[in-house]
Amino acid sequence: MRDTSPLAPAVGPWLIFLAVVLAPLAMSSGWINIAILTLLFIYLCVAWNIVGGIAGQFCIGHSLFLAAGAYTSTLLSTQFGITPWLGMFAGAALATVIGIFIAWLSFRYELPPLSFALVTIALAMLGYLAISSIDLLGASRGLTLPVRGTPAMYQFRSDVTYYVVILLHVVAAVALSMWLYHTKIGLYLRAVRDNERAAHAIGVPVLRYKMLAMGISAALTALGGTFYAQYLQYVEPHTFASINIVIQIVLLTVVGGTGTVWGPVVGPMLLVPAGEWLRHSLGGSLPGVHLLVYGMLLVIVIRFAPDGLVGALERARQAWRFRRGVKEVATQ
Repeated sequence: MRDTSPLAPAVGPWLIFLAVVLAPLAMSSGWINIAILTLLFIYLCVAWNIVGGIAGQFCIGHSLFLAAGAYTSTLLSTQFGITPWLGMFAGAALATVIGIFIAWLSFRYELPPLSFALVTIALAMLGYLAISSIDLLGASRGLTLPVRGTPAMYQFRSDVTYYVVILLHVVAAVALSMWLYHTKIGLYLRAVRDNERAAHAIGVPVLRYKMLAMGISAALTALGGTFYAQYLQYVEPHTFASINIVIQIVLLTVVGGTGTVWGPVVGPMLLVPAGEWLRHSLGGSLPGVHLLVYGMLLVIVIRFAPDGLVGALERARQAWRFRRGVKEVATQ
């Protein structure tokens, strides 16, 4: 009897993933910083993929949620002395409310997918302009976190500790994504993605599940924003509220494979270290060269593997199994 447990077929990818991400612990501090950035983008891509891939709703407004998590936890820490370990949940709650409201506002009128993308990109740009223009408690000028250096305030003296923290974030996010993918929620979300009218016809509460996917994705993204703020110890609009970071998240996920569990992991794991190496080696003479490489790879993937690298590997595996089955039948 075939094992249908969601964790059973993923033992191999989990082992490969853990082996790769634990390797930087034996390397220099520079590689650990690159590894932290890689894990952060893996986490953000997994969060985006819940609504943008599994649910199939192309959202380009996640900079709002990233900024909500970063600014909320930072302001609570600097103004009221509340530890970011608690403030991050306040930021996640705020991002969830914003995300659910955007989903309700967009989907209750059954807008087409492109319209939803335009709505979210417009709201993201408005959010960036608002944060940049309105100097609320110094938010537009940038907020520098006080250096306390205590784990109780989400600050650590070693980059290795930050690495372990974001690794735990990634493991939890991938496990949640895997669980969602193989439960009734994931089945409903994929049904909505593949054919929304058919899903509605068989009784799937489409609006409710779109809002659920958006809320989960927003909350996870806000938690990532808190980590990023604590790691940089500085929060400013361009880093956290600009649409550039959302475009990078979407690009990395598309290359890896949207709508899959491991696509948001594979894309950043391959491209972020390569991009950082290019940026540091050629950034002085060719600024932005890593973004050019990202764009070229995206064109190549869309041309030859429209379902991403993970999708291409899965199709190759299925083709190999089919050919092997045909040979076994022929030899009988």
